[in-house]
Amino acid sequence: MNQSNPTISKGIDWIMVWLYVMLVIFGIICIYSVEYKSTDHFLQTLTGFKKNYSKQLFFFAGCSVLAIFILLTDSKLFTATANISYLVGIVLILATFVVGKEIKGSKSWIPLGFMNLQPVELCKIFTALALSKYLSMPETDFRKPKSQLIAAAIAFAPLLLSILQGETGLALVYFSFLIPMYREGLPPGYLIAGVSMAVLLVVS
Repeated sequence: MNQSNPTISKGIDWIMVWLYVMLVIFGIICIYSVEYKSTDHFLQTLTGFKKNYSKQLFFFAGCSVLAIFILLTDSKLFTATANISYLVGIVLILATFVVGKEIKGSKSWIPLGFMNLQPVELCKIFTALALSKYLSMPETDFRKPKSQLIAAAIAFAPLLLSILQGETGLALVYFSFLIPMYREGLPPGYLIAGVSMAVLLVVS
């Protein structure tokens, strides 16, 4: 009996993908319209990476390649490397306190020559992977304070480091991890307290 194997494309939300592509292209066109000068040579400025629109186009191409790589990778790999990735993210954030570059009052960037890396942005992905792995473990009983404390430590360690860097805006994103924890059984009081702290960060 012939059985057809499910293709990768069947698991992709193509509407979301094309909306993302359209938004990125629209953004690049807007940047191009602002920076364009009549004396500019299109191909030279596009490949020279001296203009913001050429840099954004390069990043878009790189992200597209990375997205294809992720789709072709076995999802078990991300589960297996979730904790290591999280630790790497924390180490990179800590490295900014030593070798970090200050931009607009925030010392949260690592200069790499052709670009500046902001580890706290990267760590959002690693935190989501590490937290989801911990919550899905059979031995995790979220009714117990110990499990709640471990989950909170995973989610909010990057948040505290981000605040120390002066990146309160990015720190707010980490409060969203309270939502999956609430769905796993976190008492509503903790969710309300977290939202209140987020509001205080905004108004302060």
